[in-house]
Amino acid sequence: MIDFNEFIHEVLKPFADPELWTAVFKNIFWAVVTILVAMVIIKVVHQFIGQFFNVRRRSNLSHSEKRDITLVKLLQNIASYVVWFIVITTILSNFGIKVESIIAGAGVAGIAIGFGAQTLVKDVITGFFIIFENQFDIGDYVRINTTGTTVAEGTVQSIGLRSTRIRSYTGELTILPNGTMNEIVNFSVNNSVAVFEVSVSSDENLKKVELLLEPYLESLQGKYEELTAVPEILGVDMVKAGEAVIKIAAETLPNNHTKIARLLRRDLKDFLDAHGIKAPVPRMVMYNQPNGGPTDV
Repeated sequence: MIDFNEFIHEVLKPFADPELWTAVFKNIFWAVVTILVAMVIIKVVHQFIGQFFNVRRRSNLSHSEKRDITLVKLLQNIASYVVWFIVITTILSNFGIKVESIIAGAGVAGIAIGFGAQTLVKDVITGFFIIFENQFDIGDYVRINTTGTTVAEGTVQSIGLRSTRIRSYTGELTILPNGTMNEIVNFSVNNSVAVFEVSVSSDENLKKVELLLEPYLESLQGKYEELTAVPEILGVDMVKAGEAVIKIAAETLPNNHTKIARLLRRDLKDFLDAHGIKAPVPRMVMYNQPNGGPTDV
């Protein structure tokens, strides 16, 4: 029978070797140094990426500030993952752990997990194409549909490889897996068009009113920076009892059509009042039964 004390002595004997503890402390020291160096490298790389896009934004090569912000965050995340992967494998190798075996095992396990995580894989692949096809960027106003139903509408807060965060106009934050986005409507790519109506009394000379409005509309382009062109009078849209409706269109910066329509309605109302153009007044027409003649009331 093996003596218990002798067994304990044999087990603890390697730990009594000074060279072992010297090697352990040496590896721990270098591990700490490696982590500190990695943190410095990540910070420098992040600053370099940010500075590169800042320079690019000031040059003629930059076409979209929101696109640059999206790419900066993506490249910084990728750089962090790469640096920390190298750091972990280096530290494990210094402690005598065979990293090659771990990576090979992780690859086999990844294939097995992939079959059971097809939704995750779909999200990641879709996120990759969203970013590199420039379907939308951070700060864009979008509407997301799934199988024909709107599931989110608002401003893009962040874009990841797995999910996208969208904040609605009223403040709700929706987190959508990228793979569920079947249809994306981006309101921030092209200029918008504000189409609105101005009502005047049907007693007015409508041609005279249009001629009066044209020079005033030309002066409004310099008043609002969101206006990209002089508002255009489309013509008389409708005439009914006591009211004539003139339709006007104004090209604006992306997603500014609602704001401009409200501002122009206010300005045009004040302008027409100042020039004595009468507002529409509801009328009721009554017919006198004996002679059948209409009477305005």
